[in-house]
Amino acid sequence: MLPFMAHGHLIPFLALARLIHQSTNFTITIATTPLNTAYLCSAVSSDPTLSSSQCRLRLATLPFNSSDHDLPPNTENTESLPPNKIITLLHSSAALESPSHRLVADIAAEEGRPPICIISDVFNG
Repeated sequence: MLPFMAHGHLIPFLALARLIHQSTNFTITIATTPLNTAYLCSAVSSDPTLSSSQCRLRLATLPFNSSDHDLPPNTENTESLPPNKIITLLHSSAALESPSHRLVADIAAEEGRPPICIISDVFNG
């Protein structure tokens, strides 16, 4: 799963992961930037469904440095972003393409087959 870098997108992706977990035995990977991974980690740890040992949810961190994209330091989502930089954040999501491809290749190598599906946010570059 590749959500857009905004809490308003991360939270629904986490809810979707919960629903998928409840009806399948799939391993679910949510991939996002370092600060968003930390945010999701805290949300997962407070959710008994997702933090149980039976849950096969993984959080993968994709490298991202906001300063490389004309964004304020440590700005990886819309929560603390000035409104005039939201379009810049939207465009910066294209930088996650190569790391996302590497993650999919790594998952395929680890599992011995490619992922069954990739769920990506419409706003990703």
